[in-house]
Amino acid sequence: MKIRKKLLILIPIILTALFITLLVVSRIPDPLFSTDYSTLVLDEEGKYLRVFLNSEEQWIFPDDGREVPERLKIAVLHFEDKRFEQHHGVDLAAVFRALYQNIKSGETVSGASTITMQLARLMKPKERTIKNKIIEMLQAVRIELKYSKEEILKAYLLHAPYGGNIIGYRTASLRYFAKEPEHLSWAEVATLAVLPNNPAHVNPLQNPARLKEKRDELLASLYEAGKIDRNTYQLAIAEPVADRLYPFPLSAPHLAEKLAREVEGDIIRTTINKGIQDQVTAILKDYIEENRKRGIRNAALLLTDTGTGEVKAYVASQDFFDDDNLGKIDGIQMRRSSASTLKPFLYALAMDEGMIIRESRLLDIPISYGGYTPYNANNKFSGVVRADEALIRSLNAPVVNLLYHYGIEKFYDFLEEAGMESLFRTPEEYGLSLILGGAEISLWELSRLYRGLGNYGRFSGLRVLKDSGEATEKQLLSPGSAYLVLETLKELRRPGLEYYWQDFQSSAPIAWKTGTSYGSRDGWAVGVSPDWTIAVWVGNFAGGEIKGMSGLESAAPLLFKVFNQLEKRQEKNWFELPKEGLKAIQVSASTGYRLKDGPAELVTALAPAAAKPLQYSPYERVFYLNQAETMEVCSLCWDREDLKLVQKLVYPPQVYKYLGNREIYALPAHNPACPGVRENNPIEFIYPQEGSLIFLPRGIDGEYQQLNLEVAHAHQESRLFWYLDNHYLGETVNKHQLNLALEPGWHQLQVVDGRGNSKGISFYLERR
Repeated sequence: MKIRKKLLILIPIILTALFITLLVVSRIPDPLFSTDYSTLVLDEEGKYLRVFLNSEEQWIFPDDGREVPERLKIAVLHFEDKRFEQHHGVDLAAVFRALYQNIKSGETVSGASTITMQLARLMKPKERTIKNKIIEMLQAVRIELKYSKEEILKAYLLHAPYGGNIIGYRTASLRYFAKEPEHLSWAEVATLAVLPNNPAHVNPLQNPARLKEKRDELLASLYEAGKIDRNTYQLAIAEPVADRLYPFPLSAPHLAEKLAREVEGDIIRTTINKGIQDQVTAILKDYIEENRKRGIRNAALLLTDTGTGEVKAYVASQDFFDDDNLGKIDGIQMRRSSASTLKPFLYALAMDEGMIIRESRLLDIPISYGGYTPYNANNKFSGVVRADEALIRSLNAPVVNLLYHYGIEKFYDFLEEAGMESLFRTPEEYGLSLILGGAEISLWELSRLYRGLGNYGRFSGLRVLKDSGEATEKQLLSPGSAYLVLETLKELRRPGLEYYWQDFQSSAPIAWKTGTSYGSRDGWAVGVSPDWTIAVWVGNFAGGEIKGMSGLESAAPLLFKVFNQLEKRQEKNWFELPKEGLKAIQVSASTGYRLKDGPAELVTALAPAAAKPLQYSPYERVFYLNQAETMEVCSLCWDREDLKLVQKLVYPPQVYKYLGNREIYALPAHNPACPGVRENNPIEFIYPQEGSLIFLPRGIDGEYQQLNLEVAHAHQESRLFWYLDNHYLGETVNKHQLNLALEPGWHQLQVVDGRGNSKGISFYLERR
């Protein structure tokens, strides 16, 4: 009786312990496998740009949601687990059959493992023992209770070994056959079906004969079972087995590495178009090979859809594997001097501010701004120049003067808002050089700016991730000013044979701009059309001067090589005129500004509709003269019987040197008998100017060079008397220049004309 009572107590305890033990040993992880998969970087159509090994140096694709192809499913189930759809993780009939066969033969000839049991083993690899087999059975039952048959089969195929470091059916399909599983033939799916059974002994690279034998046995069995017809069977066994490993595609490698580092997830879907990416990569590589003898070893190009802001090609160097020339550097994110590339945006902002329109005349003369005197690239000046011509010719002097009056801080704020993130100094630290390359910029930022220009002044970030959503847009330029600048940039003369682009029906217009950094270190070219925004950089990643290199001659040809290969919408190959964004105004035919009053020739011009009113002409003035126009008069000295009202174009005195005989009006002196105010000072210093800091170098002979002093006078016939540090130097007539050898230090220069007008400046001289 006591024994019976003890048994009644022990049996539940034993059963409970056994149940708990079974629960523990049969426990399955959730999820079944770790998330250590290869990272896949895909283009906009799902094509592979790059595939990365996982942390264990394996190729193993994550689940992308696609179903297992029917052919592969049939082949695998027929080979591995014919009763897969009927059993619940363990096929008892197969277990007893295997047990009988193994006892009869005296060795293991059959394993009876179902696909679910194999999945349990793959989930946590174990030594093949009876104990572990029982654990796998228990785990298989629990897997079947939790997951559907489709999920189990897919999990098995995604994690099955296919030889070496190839894991999963999709990886194997691409590595052995260079095609997706959906496109495999019956012979190929049969190969994938038999490989996981013993990948070391039937490896296609090490034992192709044994693999073919196993594959053909499966194909014969499929034929006998009626899964395939005779013709399919005969064609399948005639196919050779895989005899090589195909590499994964490698496109946009710099971008792929960047995204793999920065973006979470195993599948990264981008906006890149692989076809365009590969085409542009080949063009850029060939271009650098052609120009290597000129000292140009590196280049980068970013191609963006102007309408959407989606990046379509990201070519960050001439060759990712060109280690001798630093090919692994990402030239699209690299920041270099912006050169002249920011000029179009200042012109657009100045239009919106009412400072200029395209026809407005700007000063093109050397002006000193606290010791900083910008010169044009060719060291020549025109005196005055139309705003659109100044932009087309990329003149430095007019644009610096424009920035001076517009405001450095306002322009700096615009660049920041528009997406230029590389501004790490204050506006004051950059100064006026901000517009001439004083700031650094990347191709990414430059593309963002010009794409905003092509988007009618609406700026937003570029998109390279397909599912990132549209970025918020900011209207920073008016549609009218953006359009007028695009129209101006379209008129730039293209290099080489592209000069005749309008003669070819297949050619398309594009607004484009180039830039060359100081010392010819960087060549830029960026173009915008309704379809495409293309930004190009050429130079050397290692830095240094490249003699003879310029954006026009070195970067622009690459831009047009790419642009000409891209598809374009013929029905919309140029930007539509923003009808509500422009207005017609009347301006002076001579200066392109509004006039207050007085007789003048007016013309109609376009201005941004949202712009402030255009400023009045700073050069056209109304004068009261005597009838003979020999002297200026005023209400204090005029004779009403001898009075004439005229409007004349009068530029500052320093302009006349560069105009020659063009557009010069010699303002007559004021009536000498007038009791009123004297005339405005007609003297202007050209060089040096107030506060100039001058460095004098040595000449070829080793002696210090002389300083050239130059002054302009409003009257063509004039005599000037020169004084330096209160010592008389001499006089000049009509052409006012002096050359002097001066000692270092501060100097006071004063000039007096024959009418008593005088002007003085201070400047500092150093010898180098």
